[in-house]
Amino acid sequence: MKNRRTLALAVSMFCLGQGHLAAEAKSPGLMQKLENISYWPGADASDRAHLLSLFTPKDKEKEKSFPLIIYVHGGAWTARPNPGTIPAWVPQFVKSGYAVAVVNYRLAQEGIFSSQMEDLNCALRYLKSNADKLHVDGGHIGLWGTSAGGHLVALMGTSAVSPVLNMGGDQSVSRDVQAVCDMAGPTNLFELGTKVYPLKQWDTSTSGASLSLLLGGTAASQIARALEASPDTYVSPANPPFLIIHGINDAVVPVEQSDLLVEKLQKAGVKTTYMRLPKSGHDVEKGRNIDAALHFFDQYLKAEKGSK
Repeated sequence: MKNRRTLALAVSMFCLGQGHLAAEAKSPGLMQKLENISYWPGADASDRAHLLSLFTPKDKEKEKSFPLIIYVHGGAWTARPNPGTIPAWVPQFVKSGYAVAVVNYRLAQEGIFSSQMEDLNCALRYLKSNADKLHVDGGHIGLWGTSAGGHLVALMGTSAVSPVLNMGGDQSVSRDVQAVCDMAGPTNLFELGTKVYPLKQWDTSTSGASLSLLLGGTAASQIARALEASPDTYVSPANPPFLIIHGINDAVVPVEQSDLLVEKLQKAGVKTTYMRLPKSGHDVEKGRNIDAALHFFDQYLKAEKGSK
């Protein structure tokens, strides 16, 4: 019972990264939606872990393709949004000319790491392989996630050229993306589970912690897997541009986690924009930060597209 209570507390805190902005997936006049698309070979809509929903502009030019944002939800790796909900900013991005794919993946209790990377790589490759049919531009893709989702998109971005996590989907399709927006995501899971952070108020070190469920044991006992699951392990000059947003008063994921990743990205020469917010906590997927994300993606997805 104690472990269940601990996990419930962790999820309730970490779900700030996925829940409070969720809105009913209504379809405004300018937004076309395709829901419950299975990206996993042989799966169907009953397999919630391997579903995505795609939102695109309704455009008279039926063959037009749109730059794509792939959004990966948070939830402490142990919870996913309710069916039929989307982040509240999706209509704004679609109105701005983006396609947005909201992607599910196996939770920690459904498969320990690296199940999540296998799923997300498969989803990415599915979207690239079906780009023409879905009216998305497979050469202009951005990733966005908050909290646990921030961790996963940062990991996808940094490891895209690494053979270590090259799993899931058609191996002939590259895992390259053009931009990554990480909001308050963990970046070194070993340190998250073993280091003492003064502000951190949730459990990452016991066997019942959500981090331990993800790793198949505590970070202290699963050092190799914790480092394999850490975005900062794979930083290289080949990484795509990053936007990282983190509040310095974050009591869930310490801001030092983003500090560490930013330092490594900058040393590697990766184009990195860091918004280290002095008055914010874990709840950063809102307000002006949404506008900052839109500007970032415009810079790296639309500017390049227009220049070709």
